[in-house]
Amino acid sequence: VMLRALRFVRVIRLLRLVDSPLLRDLANMLVGFIIGIPSLVWVLAFFSMILFLVGLFFRMVFGPSEGQDLIYEGGCGLPDDKSSYTDLFCQVSYMYGEEFFGTTWKSMFTLFRFMLGDYSTRGGKSLIIAFSQDYGAKFD
Repeated sequence: VMLRALRFVRVIRLLRLVDSPLLRDLANMLVGFIIGIPSLVWVLAFFSMILFLVGLFFRMVFGPSEGQDLIYEGGCGLPDDKSSYTDLFCQVSYMYGEEFFGTTWKSMFTLFRFMLGDYSTRGGKSLIIAFSQDYGAKFD
């Protein structure tokens, strides 16, 4: 009987805690988040769709041609190791296109990095400068 009374007192204390203003604000925030989940899902869906479409476009424009593999099979090496942009066979923009726009998923990830403001390669070189060397003012 005594243990049941103690349990009842604990339950009453919990009910007082739930009624506190601090937990009321937390409950309001959680309810607001749950109400907003459908909108967040739609935003994520539209963001993913736009990222996919633009990534697919960039893959076609900047990605490698059919059978092109300058980095590994072409003997050009990694584009970050190049010191000049004037080599006609191993054009740095084509090599960066292979590295960052080689597949649609790589292209989407690169575009996501662009949205965050990261335009650099692994070696710290700017992708914008490398692409504007070969594509000219239309890329700028």
